[in-house]
Amino acid sequence: MSAAASRAAEAARAGIRLPGMAQSFGIPLLLFAAIVALLEWLKDSGHLPITVPAPSQVAEAFLQSYGDLLYHMGPTVLGAVLGYALAISIALALAAIATSVRGAEPPIFRIGVAIDSIPLIALTPILMVWVGNGLSSRIAIATIASLFPLIVGSIRGFRAVEQNASELFHVLSASRGQAMVKLALPSALPYLFAAFKIAAPLAILGSLIAEWVSADRGLGIMMVYALFSFNVPLAWLTILAVCALAALAYGLVAGIERLVVGAGSGERLHSDG
Repeated sequence: MSAAASRAAEAARAGIRLPGMAQSFGIPLLLFAAIVALLEWLKDSGHLPITVPAPSQVAEAFLQSYGDLLYHMGPTVLGAVLGYALAISIALALAAIATSVRGAEPPIFRIGVAIDSIPLIALTPILMVWVGNGLSSRIAIATIASLFPLIVGSIRGFRAVEQNASELFHVLSASRGQAMVKLALPSALPYLFAAFKIAAPLAILGSLIAEWVSADRGLGIMMVYALFSFNVPLAWLTILAVCALAALAYGLVAGIERLVVGAGSGERLHSDG
């Protein structure tokens, strides 16, 4: 009797989960299929301009240029990852200074705002002269592109320490380093991961911008070649590849956040805000 009851309970829970899974995956897939079918019909009926290819044309370009796409994707991803890691290191160091040194936070914020306000497409040629047009330029632009949200999230996170916990560490005569590693950093994790998720796609964009200006490999130069040769399906293929990389970067950071912080970190962050 108990076994039957347990099976019934499991079936009930599965029945409850199934609509949720269908809503999470089934509806977006159906919507995507409907959009693809609509675009295909609009292209066949001549309602789309020449600059918008049919999904079947993009799929054909993918099959023809799959190897080239992977070949050019590597440098873009490498530059973005290294620039992203460098931006995280700089942001954490600046946040530690801003929260530890009195009066340091306003000038650090001003520097971050000034850097963020510079158009990257105008800054890239200057950096090319300074650091060259190889991997170093991709790293530099990716770092600049993703730095500001990381600075804001890091400083706000380090400021989110509970007063009682801070006083306890003071009573226990903890050093600044111990308080930073054992108190401030764990308290800042929800804010840090919120900034990490915003900055990850920006790093991809920064690496792409560097390749637009000057590069011999990368999705950016592949996109430029496709545009100059008026290969519209290939141009859209590179655009979709960049979008997929940005979404993947966001999803990877979100997955790491769930493993490190837990599913409730976002709710706690919103409640604090």
